Amino acid sequence: MDATLRKITDFSLQLGYHDLPPVAIHACKRRIIDTLACALGAFDAEPSRIARVIAGRVSSKTPARMLGTLEQSSPELAAFANGVMIRYLDLNDATGTGGGHPSDMFGALLAAADSTPTDGKTFITAAVTAYELYLGFYAAIQVRNRGWDHVVYTVLAAAAAVAKIMKLGHPAMAHALSLALTPNMALGVARRGQLSMWKGCAGGNAARNAVFATQLAAEGMTSPESVFEGDNGVCNAVGKFDWPPFAGQGRPFRIADSQIKIYPCVYPGQSPVEAALAVRSQVAPDEIEAIVVRTYLNAWWESASEPVMWAPETRETADHSIPFLVCAALIDGTIEAATFAPERIADPRLRALMQKVQVIHDPELDKLQPSVDPCRMEITLKNGTKKLSNVDYPKGHVRNPASDQDIENKLTRMNNGLLSPGRVSGLLDVCWRLDELGDMRELISATRAG
Repeated sequence: MDATLRKITDFSLQLGYHDLPPVAIHACKRRIIDTLACALGAFDAEPSRIARVIAGRVSSKTPARMLGTLEQSSPELAAFANGVMIRYLDLNDATGTGGGHPSDMFGALLAAADSTPTDGKTFITAAVTAYELYLGFYAAIQVRNRGWDHVVYTVLAAAAAVAKIMKLGHPAMAHALSLALTPNMALGVARRGQLSMWKGCAGGNAARNAVFATQLAAEGMTSPESVFEGDNGVCNAVGKFDWPPFAGQGRPFRIADSQIKIYPCVYPGQSPVEAALAVRSQVAPDEIEAIVVRTYLNAWWESASEPVMWAPETRETADHSIPFLVCAALIDGTIEAATFAPERIADPRLRALMQKVQVIHDPELDKLQPSVDPCRMEITLKNGTKKLSNVDYPKGHVRNPASDQDIENKLTRMNNGLLSPGRVSGLLDVCWRLDELGDMRELISATRAG
């Protein structure tokens, strides 16, 4: 077994609930509420429907249920269906700079905990483990700079968490991690060009693959023991790296470091949206001559480096387009799920305003990364007046955090009538007492529509 695989297996196996400080436990509860808000909000989206149809064709001797419907499927396909709902609106938590969405992993954790008797403390410990691995992997190396998708982090970290839920021993857990990575190095092409539905489904697929890998390992399937450092292993694919120190012994747990999203769009779009909204009352869209947005390299590369960002044809492209997001915010005064309806994306007035937007990569803003999410906006009106708007820490950033009430309100708002007010209150109650649950199936049951 190579050193990296042994290191992360040792940590994952040894971490216990007693090792977790209150701040990490509370951060986990906040993120499960935020995650369920995103899933309920995307319940009616077409990819969510497709995923549930596929999952609904399968039965299992160890079933897991899908959020909302509580329809049973196999654990891995329930993980996929739930993961698609969690991710699709691009509203779940983020690393902040090109590292993806750690809460994608909850698709796997919820399915595993619904199919395997699991108490709340075990679930929280597994989730904190998953965040530690996901954000540690991301801190070690930027896989997207090598052409891979950030769900590579997801599949590894989720497999470790599912292995804890399934109570695998050291050899089996190591095999689960290797089986998660070896066949599932996802391509970064999912997030370039005119984006497809798969952009919002890749995280759910990684959750599915994590569950399947762990199931295989639990039954005795072996895997490459040098998945990281061996010939043609991960280090060959993404470059050599050193895994950073784990939390504990005075080091904080990384779960509290993920950014909560307020707007359903790519994380580098959060600051431009806030910057536009801050000056909206001072400008009339029809009086705008030019809009210049200065941003950092990753934001420019992900959301403004391709011509399609000025001509989005899909929801997935629009929610990754700084020009679209800025103009929609200026015209509509908000960014919400309805912003990305086909007729809104095709609105001639919005399209015309987008042609007045210039997005510039400013190397000076790179120097503020990654602790700052900077945006510098200058709007020039036809009469020559200039309006400036700067944002460094959008709402939800760890330095401008969303409150517990903000996150509760997000679930209430995103529910869209799927759950009755009484069921929303009941779901929140279950989430806040997650550590008291004797059976995690209570949480899944609390998402039942009605």
